[in-house]
Amino acid sequence: MADKKFKKIDREYCVTDGTVNVYGFRLLTDGFLQDEFTKNPIGFRMHEREKGVVLRWEDFRRDGDKVWAKPVINLAHPDGEKTVDECENGFLNAASVGRIICLDASDDKNLMLPGQTGLTITEWFPREISLVDIPGNMNALANLYDVDDNPIELADLTDKVKSKNRDMSKVLITAAMLAAINLDDKATEVDVSTKLQDLADLAAKVPTLEKNLSDKTAELTQKEQELKDLRATTVKSKVADLIAKGKQDKKLTNEVASKLELSYANDPEGLKDLIDAMPAQVSVAGDLGTGDVKDLAAYEGRDWDDLYSKNELETVRTKFPDLYEQLKNKKFPKQD
Repeated sequence: MADKKFKKIDREYCVTDGTVNVYGFRLLTDGFLQDEFTKNPIGFRMHEREKGVVLRWEDFRRDGDKVWAKPVINLAHPDGEKTVDECENGFLNAASVGRIICLDASDDKNLMLPGQTGLTITEWFPREISLVDIPGNMNALANLYDVDDNPIELADLTDKVKSKNRDMSKVLITAAMLAAINLDDKATEVDVSTKLQDLADLAAKVPTLEKNLSDKTAELTQKEQELKDLRATTVKSKVADLIAKGKQDKKLTNEVASKLELSYANDPEGLKDLIDAMPAQVSVAGDLGTGDVKDLAAYEGRDWDDLYSKNELETVRTKFPDLYEQLKNKKFPKQD
């Protein structure tokens, strides 16, 4: 054990159970803010803070109205080994909450148990939980504090609760409520009243603000649609101009032009690049004589002599004059 810094006692202690203490009041178990305590779950022996931290608490467990936990003993403390022995040998059998922070209390008769003469502390947490020989001693439960660690006298707390019940028009403003309206715990009743009125005035303006926002949104949507339509019209016009120029430059037949116009309906830049890379075609439909473009393939690739020998030159001349001129110039080159 000497080479360890701490030892966990494998034994549960009841740290609070909601019963009436020796001072006539009780701590409501449902009001125990366990998360606040577990931020720094320390404890002493017999609440003797001046002697240093002897333990911390782990493994919290709730069972009905009881809260259980296990102590981890600080072996570096002068009383560490002694505390372990007394826990394990059954001489230190009780836990006691100390320096209790009271956040809210009630004198509601429905919350009182038989024998209870004082208030029910409905929202609270301790600063420390000690191991003690007799629980409910003076240091364990008599000392109540507010969130700023200022002592609270039970008589004063009782008067405060009674005053609160007498005037139900006054609302207990908690620190969380103040924070929600951007005020600190130093705010006066006037500060709170003014802030709440400002919030009420702002809430009254919400319907008008929502309508203005809706109108602006509708206007923006209309402008966006107009811009979208303008862009679509511009793109369509560019594509049509490119197709027309492609035909004019004898690069596109009517059939090819129709296909490209559909394929590049939203991409005039791509269409332009494609047409620019295309060579001019001889056999454009507009340059054919009386012939049909589908019949042209029967004569392409053949020479003058072949067509002459088969009496087809006249057909080529009348139906496909451009092809005829090419064949003629090749057969009878012009002399310079």
